[in-house]
Amino acid sequence: MSSLFFRFGARALVLGTALAVTACGIPKEQYDKDLADLNLTLAKKSADDLGAAKAACDQNLADRDAAYATSKADAARKAADEAATLKKALDDCTNKGGDSAKKFAQCTIDRDEAKQRLQRVESSINKVRDALSAMSAAGKLQVKVQRGFLVIALQGDILFDTGKADLKSDAKPVLLELATVLKSLPDRNFQVAGHTDNAGAEDLNWNLSMQRALTVVRFLMKDGGVDGKNLSAGGYAMYQPVADNGTDDGKKVNRRVEFLLIPNLSEILTLK
Repeated sequence: MSSLFFRFGARALVLGTALAVTACGIPKEQYDKDLADLNLTLAKKSADDLGAAKAACDQNLADRDAAYATSKADAARKAADEAATLKKALDDCTNKGGDSAKKFAQCTIDRDEAKQRLQRVESSINKVRDALSAMSAAGKLQVKVQRGFLVIALQGDILFDTGKADLKSDAKPVLLELATVLKSLPDRNFQVAGHTDNAGAEDLNWNLSMQRALTVVRFLMKDGGVDGKNLSAGGYAMYQPVADNGTDDGKKVNRRVEFLLIPNLSEILTLK
């Protein structure tokens, strides 16, 4: 009987022990502890991996920025070296050429400045042409280039009777219209030039041409409101004909009053 009791007691002990472990044969407490340790290990490994990845990324960014800075500095140095090389080559070329090279360079500068001055003169001439285009188209005056001047020509017989220096009534509207144009060009100076044909005494023609020019100037200032600082008067008698004085038609053309656009010397040359 004692033997039977021993066998039954042993089976009960084994069964009790079996109930204290999991299905895989590991005690529950040990299983829970191992699971917690595993989760902690995995969490630590994930954090370590993330930190390593971030550190690697930061290093890559730092390496890229350093490479860019180095490349930029190299490009700046290269540009500076090329500029210095070019300047040295130009200096060597000039030195080899000596005075001739320097004179050529100065000549080039003077030429460019002269071209710019010429362009300013041409611009002022075109401005006057444009302002007078309506009167020219109407046949009230003629605009032309003569002896290097822009000339506005009015037929003398329209303005004056033969041998006289008093303005005709019909001439005044034309001169008033011209005065309006001249006032629109306050930066331009004009000389009013009187001309005669070759008939009569020389002294008479000198006086007549000058008196006619003065009459026109006075009218433009008093009645036309043109500033006197922009006007001057000159008499040329019979010495600048534009037609044959051997014919009546030629003499008629030569009896004229002209307005000469006076060039601004500062636009043409620079005195030193």
